[in-house]
Amino acid sequence: MATLPKGPGKLALLRMMFDFSYSLADMAKEYGDPLTLPTAFGPMVVTIGPEGNKAIFTADPDLFTASAADSFGRLIRSSVLVTSGAEHRRQRKLLTPPFHGQRMRSYGNLMRATATEWAQRLAPGNRFAMIYTTQAITLDVIIEAVFGVDPGERVEQFRADLLELLGSFTPLIFLRPLQHEFGGIGPWARFQKGFKRLAEHVYALAAERRAHLDGREDILSLLLSAKDDDGNGLSDQEILDQLITIVFAGHETTAVMLAWAFYLLHKNPETLTKLHAEIDPLSPDSDPESIAKLPYLEAVINETLRIYPPVHVIHRKLARPMTLMGFDLPAGTVVAAGAYATHRIASIYPEPEQFRPERFIDKSYSPFEFLPWGGGARRCLGAAFAMYEMKIVLFTILKQCQFKLLETEPVKLTHRAGTVGPKGGIRMMLER
Repeated sequence: MATLPKGPGKLALLRMMFDFSYSLADMAKEYGDPLTLPTAFGPMVVTIGPEGNKAIFTADPDLFTASAADSFGRLIRSSVLVTSGAEHRRQRKLLTPPFHGQRMRSYGNLMRATATEWAQRLAPGNRFAMIYTTQAITLDVIIEAVFGVDPGERVEQFRADLLELLGSFTPLIFLRPLQHEFGGIGPWARFQKGFKRLAEHVYALAAERRAHLDGREDILSLLLSAKDDDGNGLSDQEILDQLITIVFAGHETTAVMLAWAFYLLHKNPETLTKLHAEIDPLSPDSDPESIAKLPYLEAVINETLRIYPPVHVIHRKLARPMTLMGFDLPAGTVVAAGAYATHRIASIYPEPEQFRPERFIDKSYSPFEFLPWGGGARRCLGAAFAMYEMKIVLFTILKQCQFKLLETEPVKLTHRAGTVGPKGGIRMMLER
């Protein structure tokens, strides 16, 4: 007989959605590990400790389907985010090369130039929200590195269309009863309008690019030329869906993590001083590979990811029954690793609310203790690309700018496109 662990009712879940001070970590203290959360798509069984996370991430991948298909399925029908089984493995194999090795590293100079350009637009004494600067940087990197759009008028149009699509994002678009046009009014209609406009650009770009693929290193061109073991490539629909996934999963999450890093560093000036001691001896024009190897810089980013993981709950849907930590779960149950709560287990991370990059110096954590990029067969494809970009951008801006943090109270969390970010965007001022 199927049994589910204890958990809160729907009112508690509703509270957590709108009041991030009441978190999964609080629920775990009350209900134990694992616990069951009610969701719009059925019960979700969440593990907190490494034992449960390991059971999920090391299980047979074919035990699961993509739970994201329930919410994203009508938005990006053929994305690697929503496919499962053999099709998911095929897509991952085609998508992996552009995000790893020399091809990824070739984007280092672009990342640095883009960060420099936007840093130079800041005026001393002016107050601004850091999230808008980091968004601008990661969006321009996406436009050139992913879509391969050369600087000029077309870039401005692409930027405007991408911002419109991102601005139309709201959790309401995942509710099936609201996924109707309603005469062009409402969140779904607005999102569909932005999606269709961007699709037109991508299809036009793909048609142009197919005739001139030689020598191009942008991800769109690489995807157009990719072939699987049977000699088949990705369809235009697949390419569109993968690129949309990259925009939401790669642009927004990286921008948010960078904003959090600036916040934590300036809230903890002694840590900022330590980081400057590492980066100041280097030239602003240092080789991106040398920057990427800086140990304290990497530790700062890892500690930021620990405190503010891009995704708080990493979930899968059972294709068949599973026994998880003594509970017999039926097919159709969503199981999840609760990254936000895992990263706050005091026995693994003493004083977990404190920002201490030193935790990651000369110490490593298992993929079941530190899981900012998910885990198992569905681990984030763009993790290495995002880490590389965060290192280059953080280094570049800190080499050029001195900021003052204007936040006097702890910054609260809020829903953003595909992630959870800082409410208000991190208010700062450029001092010099």
